[in-house]
Amino acid sequence: MKKLYSPKNLTQLDWLKSAELIEIFDILLKNGGKAFCVGGCVRDSILGQPITDIDIATDLRPQKVKELFESADFKVLSKAMKYGTVTILSDNGIFQITTFRADIETYGRHAKVRFSKSIREDAKRRDFTINSIYLDQKGKIFDPQNGLIDLKEKKVKFIGNAQDRIKEDYLRIIRFLR
Repeated sequence: MKKLYSPKNLTQLDWLKSAELIEIFDILLKNGGKAFCVGGCVRDSILGQPITDIDIATDLRPQKVKELFESADFKVLSKAMKYGTVTILSDNGIFQITTFRADIETYGRHAKVRFSKSIREDAKRRDFTINSIYLDQKGKIFDPQNGLIDLKEKKVKFIGNAQDRIKEDYLRIIRFLR
């Protein structure tokens, strides 16, 4: 993988060392998958802000993720499996594990997706560059959309054409303003 950095400016990595997150990573990795934290938890760590939720991206298919975590006695919600997301409920929080994907068609808040093995393809479908920064279990960053630069420069930039990204999901306007 290209653009793999050691995060010198990550000040809050305690959440990455939680027993539950380590167990989740172990389950995914020991079963042949790749696994990265992505989105707000990574962005907020870089900014030194509290982590409120943890999203994990993987190359394992949703059905496989569901089976792995059910057999490990996690409480699993599979309502959004057709979009690639399996939700894991634990005593200490909620973890959303989503298969790398590409949007084929979008319908406002929903999309027809194609699952992928490519983290780069997954990054292209995200909303902003600052939300497409991936962090592995060891604290190394993969930044295919140059979100670290935008964070440093305090810029919020859409990935790709902003008008197209807003048409895909109108709530991105609110997220942009937030």
